Amino acid sequence: MRRLFVCLVAALAISCAPNRVVVNPAIAGRAVLAQADSNLRAGCFDCLADALRQYEATRAIPALAAQATTGAVRAAALLALRERELGTTDSGYLEKARELAATMPAVQRDVAPLFEVIDIFPWRGGAGRSGRPDASLSIFANREQRIDALRDVAGRDELSAYVWIAYACGSGAGLLMGNAEMKAPISAWADLPLLAFRLAICSTSGLAAIDAVVAEEPRYKEAAFFKGINAISARKLDEADARYRDAYAWRQTWPAVTLALANVAMTAEDFQTAREFYDETLTLAPNVPDALLGKLRASTFLSQHEDAMAVADVLIAIARYPGDAHYWKAYNELSLERYDAAWFDIEAADRSLINSDVPKLAGIIAINRHEIDVAYQRLEISKQRNPNDCQTLYYLHLVLADQRKWPETISGAVAAASCIDGAEAGLHAQIEEIRNSDAPEARKTRQIAAREQQIASGIRMRATCWYNAAVGSYNTRKADDARMYAAKLDGDAQYGERARDLVSQLPR
Repeated sequence: MRRLFVCLVAALAISCAPNRVVVNPAIAGRAVLAQADSNLRAGCFDCLADALRQYEATRAIPALAAQATTGAVRAAALLALRERELGTTDSGYLEKARELAATMPAVQRDVAPLFEVIDIFPWRGGAGRSGRPDASLSIFANREQRIDALRDVAGRDELSAYVWIAYACGSGAGLLMGNAEMKAPISAWADLPLLAFRLAICSTSGLAAIDAVVAEEPRYKEAAFFKGINAISARKLDEADARYRDAYAWRQTWPAVTLALANVAMTAEDFQTAREFYDETLTLAPNVPDALLGKLRASTFLSQHEDAMAVADVLIAIARYPGDAHYWKAYNELSLERYDAAWFDIEAADRSLINSDVPKLAGIIAINRHEIDVAYQRLEISKQRNPNDCQTLYYLHLVLADQRKWPETISGAVAAASCIDGAEAGLHAQIEEIRNSDAPEARKTRQIAAREQQIASGIRMRATCWYNAAVGSYNTRKADDARMYAAKLDGDAQYGERARDLVSQLPR
């Protein structure tokens, strides 16, 4: 009896125990997938990164693995293309997309042609792929065939639609089509923020289109970069700097932004800030040619001659901008009075660049090497290429004076002095414009000081011109002209007394 009671109690306990609730992970997983799909279609960089994490989180659920993997492939591929469009560092998203696609042969067949297109997209600013040459012209090869192939599949899904728009814009074909024709094959997806943004940053659109997308989806932090580009095009330097700094605050590992900030600083003549951002760019993306050239110029203007020449050597070694590299190296070598080395580099620059600056610098170097005939030849070439360069006219008259070609010295000195007069008037006008501008006070002070220094240098050059004109007139027995030119030096600390001595020797 007691044994029967125990059994009854046990049976009762079992029958009264609460039922165990079995949770189906697919239910929660489907909610995550829905959020991932929403983020992918929103399309901002952070949205796509969230979508990729959400897709990957649900891949372990068997019932959702195929859908989640397909979504992860698309999100990773979109991130890979967006990084190229933005010019960020390479996070390896394309490789991740390939690895994910390889687990699903059917998906791999569909996306393989899209991956090929993504892979040929140039990185904005030349950044991104460390150690890998950027074949930026590849995007234009077989353009018509690619346009036809991408148009045929553009309506298939969000990734196909995005690659279609991106390639049409990036290859220049979109300029011939216009937005309406580009949108036609993707009518099912065209209104998604993902696609609206890609059209907005196309050269066929503009700032208003970008603002419209951001108004709908405020998470588009990368939009600040493209607003900066628009501001630069409109010559709104402070607006561009502000927008680029917004972009930089969102993501620092972004060589295209640090390069843009450096270029803005160079335009604002803030060479120290420019140098710092060029250095940051080169830390993120070593040997980017535009950053190297910018650093070379900024270092030169900061009188950091050894640093500048080291950067020039890097450009020469990688065979990028060789003419500019040799020119600026020669410029710095001249500043350090290394005249033979400077001559070697300016000759190398002459083989790559055709402008007035190279022969002008060659002429100045030749003067310092006491090769007056060579200096005259190079300065004449510079004058032919740019007759309005005051420095060229100034140094040319010095060479003529050294050669004792007095009539030519007089006319050359007068031409140079007249040029300097015009340049001085232009600098004073710039100073007034700067004073009346809305630029930051620090920039105003810096830019005004630089122009005042140029004016002071011009005054000294002009005084030399008038003295040499007086000497030339003296030697050609034009006493009245000599007195006229000497009178222009009355009170001049350097030439005043010498001019009076010259006049005292003139016949009365």
